[in-house]
Amino acid sequence: MVSKALCTILFLAVSAACFSQTSIYHRYIIEFTDKENNPYSLDNPSEYLSQRALDRRSRYSIAITSNDLPITPGYIEQVSNTGVKILNKSKWLNSISIETDDSLALLEIKSFSFVKSAGPIAPRIASKIIGKKAESVSVAEKAAGNNVIDYGKSSDEIDMINGNSLHVQGFRGEGMIIAVLDVGFYNAPNLAVFDSIFTEGRVLGWWNFVKGTDSVFYDGTHGTAVLSTIAANIPGTMVGTAPDASFYLFESEDNNSEYPIEEHNWAAAAERADSIGVDIITSSLGYSRFDDPLFNHSYSDMDGNTTMVSRAADFAASKGMIVCSSAGNEGNSDWYYITAPADADSILTVGAVDSIGVNTVFSSHGPSADGDIKPNVVAQGLRTTVVEPFSGAIVTSNGTSFSNPIIAGMTACLWQAHQDKNNMEIIQAIEKSSSLYYTPNDSMGYGIPNFQVADLLLSEKAPANLPFSDPLVYPNPFSDTFGILYYSSDEQQLQGRFFNMLGEEIQSFKSPLQIGYNFLSIDHLNKFPIGIYFLKIEIGDQSQTTKMIKVSH
Repeated sequence: MVSKALCTILFLAVSAACFSQTSIYHRYIIEFTDKENNPYSLDNPSEYLSQRALDRRSRYSIAITSNDLPITPGYIEQVSNTGVKILNKSKWLNSISIETDDSLALLEIKSFSFVKSAGPIAPRIASKIIGKKAESVSVAEKAAGNNVIDYGKSSDEIDMINGNSLHVQGFRGEGMIIAVLDVGFYNAPNLAVFDSIFTEGRVLGWWNFVKGTDSVFYDGTHGTAVLSTIAANIPGTMVGTAPDASFYLFESEDNNSEYPIEEHNWAAAAERADSIGVDIITSSLGYSRFDDPLFNHSYSDMDGNTTMVSRAADFAASKGMIVCSSAGNEGNSDWYYITAPADADSILTVGAVDSIGVNTVFSSHGPSADGDIKPNVVAQGLRTTVVEPFSGAIVTSNGTSFSNPIIAGMTACLWQAHQDKNNMEIIQAIEKSSSLYYTPNDSMGYGIPNFQVADLLLSEKAPANLPFSDPLVYPNPFSDTFGILYYSSDEQQLQGRFFNMLGEEIQSFKSPLQIGYNFLSIDHLNKFPIGIYFLKIEIGDQSQTTKMIKVSH
């Protein structure tokens, strides 16, 4: 773990180098020493947190702490009085971003006793509009609340993670709030795939943290495609993973340049999401190298504790939200590894596979620099179904930008079904349900989630088909170890016997079962060669035989 002192030294080193180039930099970050003389109090959090945000903290026993307090207003006022423009504020990082070309104002700010550091972070913003506003397209019927959903072209992505198992139970994200942090949502209100969320008032708000305005629908198409993987709702054409969820749309990425100020924008957006009561943040953004190499991160920075954006992501998780982040698309570049904030240890980082579950060449690799398994899981990110923002056509696109929101949306549905569970319990169930849970690697992490299994792992309810519920065996194919999930209505015994292709019994095991869900980890074939085997499970007078395929790592 990198200490705050070291982070400050590194920041000041960059600051010193960059101040010699102040003519090309106009945006700066100002970090404060403390939050003293603050009119806000930990005893009255309703002054700065919404009731929904407070309810989340109460539900999951999360304490209100000093990093929840807003930045001391007097500090911001004194900085503003120097004539600079205040851009964004981060109470978690206790810093603000400003814009100015007045070097004397910068010197005055640096002289304030409450200023810990001050340094350049980006040049002046460039304005650019992407295309003209498209014509409205016809409105299609939305998915109805029944047990049959025609996902259209998005069926492969949802089938891969067994998402329909939650949807058919009625868990489609209703009541859950997702904040999408991206580069812009061009033309989204005019596209038929989003008719449901706009006409039903489920787009709860939006903000552009790059420009400080409410303009997010005119400059940047990436977020539109990302949003479609979650919110699309045209049965027979495209249905997203959480079509009944509600959304905040936050633009934190500058489409015209790449500088660290975007990490600060991200932090401000995540804090806004927390304060208004968002449940899940999905971010298909990543930071490693910048337009000015002086700001570049190194792989050693990918430890979850160094970059601004990764620290902010972990702060968000500590407030009870689930943060889903794309792993990055650097797998076939010289960077190779995950990009921030994918290295944050308390978030769900998502890599990409193709339609048959094979890791894509572009998906960034783990682990994090401090050894965490990254990505956590994977989903389809090659030829992923998305909306084309200009025409509204349903097309395909590539990237962890799209595998990530697929998982984020389905995670919202899972959490909707298990609101008594906290964010880390939800993430752990998703990991435990995944195809490589027993043999994770640096390309796919724990593998492809099975949301039916995750649902069962979190459930305290008996399945509908008692007294005998079929044991669920997964993953299959497997490498060395697989799991058996079974709900038992009595205290009894499970016996398993393995047979080879000749019908010869080669191994057996027994395990006691308790009332309720039982999860068994089976590694009895780890010494046997790859190939096809048969597992016969006997419980009482019932039996089940499953064809098992053992593969290499």
